[in-house]
Amino acid sequence: MGWLAAIISGTLAGLAYPVRVGGLIFPDLGFLGFFCWVPLMLVIRGQSPRRAFALSFMAGLFHFVVSQFWLYEAVHNFGGLSPSVSLMVLGLLLIILAAYFGLIFLASQWICRNMGWPTLWVRPVFWVGIEYLRHLMPMDGYPWSQLGYTQSGFLPFIQSAQIWGAYGLTFLLVLSNEVLTAWFFRGKAWERPPRHRWIHVALLLLLANLGFGLWRFHQGEPKTVAALQVGVVQGNIAQEDKWNRQMAQNILALHMDATRELQAQGAELVLWPEASVPFTHPYDAGHFPVETGLSQGHLILGAITRPRIHLTPGMKPPVYNTALVLNPEQEILDYYHKKELVPFGEYVPYQDLFWFARQLTVEVGRMQPGESFRPVRLGDFLMGILICYEDIFPYAAREMVGRGANALINLTNDAWYGYTSAAYQHLVYSQYRSVETGRYMIRATNTGISALIDTRGRVLWQGDLFTRENFLTTLPLFDGKTLFVRIGYLLPHLFLILMAVNLIQSGMKQKSWQKNEAKQSKP
Repeated sequence: MGWLAAIISGTLAGLAYPVRVGGLIFPDLGFLGFFCWVPLMLVIRGQSPRRAFALSFMAGLFHFVVSQFWLYEAVHNFGGLSPSVSLMVLGLLLIILAAYFGLIFLASQWICRNMGWPTLWVRPVFWVGIEYLRHLMPMDGYPWSQLGYTQSGFLPFIQSAQIWGAYGLTFLLVLSNEVLTAWFFRGKAWERPPRHRWIHVALLLLLANLGFGLWRFHQGEPKTVAALQVGVVQGNIAQEDKWNRQMAQNILALHMDATRELQAQGAELVLWPEASVPFTHPYDAGHFPVETGLSQGHLILGAITRPRIHLTPGMKPPVYNTALVLNPEQEILDYYHKKELVPFGEYVPYQDLFWFARQLTVEVGRMQPGESFRPVRLGDFLMGILICYEDIFPYAAREMVGRGANALINLTNDAWYGYTSAAYQHLVYSQYRSVETGRYMIRATNTGISALIDTRGRVLWQGDLFTRENFLTTLPLFDGKTLFVRIGYLLPHLFLILMAVNLIQSGMKQKSWQKNEAKQSKP
């Protein structure tokens, strides 16, 4: 029964995110996030910490397999690894991710058992704290498929992200699962069920969050400082063609024609997606070497770049995933180097261990990260550019806006993942970044999903997947800072401190028990 409950919880949790398999698009099942972990929580009550770890580890495996099966598409079909090697790489990743889930239940179960505390408040604290650690490590973190991101279709619920970020929403969803579990639980001698008043406090907190979201929706947006007419080019270049030299001129011609068309419609700024230029170019050369079709305003394009002068003999020059800002004279006015690189996509971590995966980065070489999340200047305004999956990291958008960005731009290429859930899940993260920072997000993607998202997380328009389209839209610009931009990760940091205190307290109590038992056993 325990294993079945774990599998049910993990599967339901995986289905709470956007899911697409080929031509089948699942309906929004985000409501599952409010109760998907109840089966696991019920069977774990009264179990030993080791048993809790085993069951939650199993649940975590199913959770990540269901929500991230699309990783196989990228690693095998486009990375060129054999099926067996692809499964080995993914299996290792899934084991690491599932271990985080196991750690949540192991630690919280151990403390509640030692201290005699109910899990109602302990588990949400440990869940947020340990998921925050997953946001940081290994390999600079991988926060995909965190519980808080299941509610992109329930916009009133996520408005409080402007206060405490997505981790605050994770806390509330775990709390919801714990409240529902408490209604079914009949208690054990060592684990008191939570008193009714604490359940009522938890329910009031959930209702207050919803009330805040509804109130915010009835408020008007803050006053804009300006607005730009922005054109987006979704070129739909197949992944196997992007670095084909014979296709280079066709790719450039496609983007040039789209730029001219968008400018004729009034675009002041045109966006090309990530790595849309099929060759490398010095980011510090001062001038872009090929015609872009730009005759007015500005162009921001994605390119693989290198420094103009490389002074280290015998070493290959560093390579960057870059966004370049150009004017009609083809001058490079500013640039931003992507800081958060994709493991096994743009570089291979722990190369001695994963030597067989080096071919995954053969098109562009081993990339180097940028130095900081720095907005680029566009006339009188600043734009925070997030390249590829940088928008899944809340601190990236937060730092951009903290440095004055008036809007957020996501340049990405999700062609790697085919007709799967990945592009739809990626869009969700952009919604959360807009709510957290109080900025519009405009997405320029190679194969979709290009979109415009407002400060409430509403997707005002979006393109289709794997279509060639041009979009013209108005991008409002804002200043001012949300509370989340100002205080950042105060909540998970506080929870990490509480975790440490609880672990020390529980350890001391267990040690005291052991001493007393040793004294009593002596003749």
